[in-house]
Amino acid sequence: MPQYIVPIDVITVHVVPVLAPTADAAKDEAERIVASDRKTWYDHTEPLCVGDAHTAAEWDAHQESLARTSNTARPALPRARQPQDPTPARFRAPRTDHHADGTVCPPEHRHTTSGRPLAEGCPGRVYSKAVCTCGQWSTQAPGKGYVDGERLRHLSTTH
Repeated sequence: MPQYIVPIDVITVHVVPVLAPTADAAKDEAERIVASDRKTWYDHTEPLCVGDAHTAAEWDAHQESLARTSNTARPALPRARQPQDPTPARFRAPRTDHHADGTVCPPEHRHTTSGRPLAEGCPGRVYSKAVCTCGQWSTQAPGKGYVDGERLRHLSTTH
């Protein structure tokens, strides 16, 4: 028994392969299959459109002719140009912890919430500081939570 391909839908989006003895029988079988489970298959099509049944070779030839026609009939659309403006700079304001002598405490040194060192040989955090890359803002305070809050406030409102 030959296999037919039957387009189903208003704009031939869906195809149903059907085994049937004739093209008319293939159309009827495809319509029966889709109509029996319409909600799952083609709920959006109203009314159900069943196209002509084609053999696989006829279907391929038809698709090839459509592709050839559509490529030669319409000129290619110009590609959209990307904007040439560079993206705006993203400002950052990293927080750094400092010792009493003003040197930077390395980020791998851990401290208690009060600033006492948990790392061997670290004198402890005395203050935290944040400086924005915009060059117009900085803050310094003994509490790192306060510095983090100010830093986030500056970045979200100014930039």
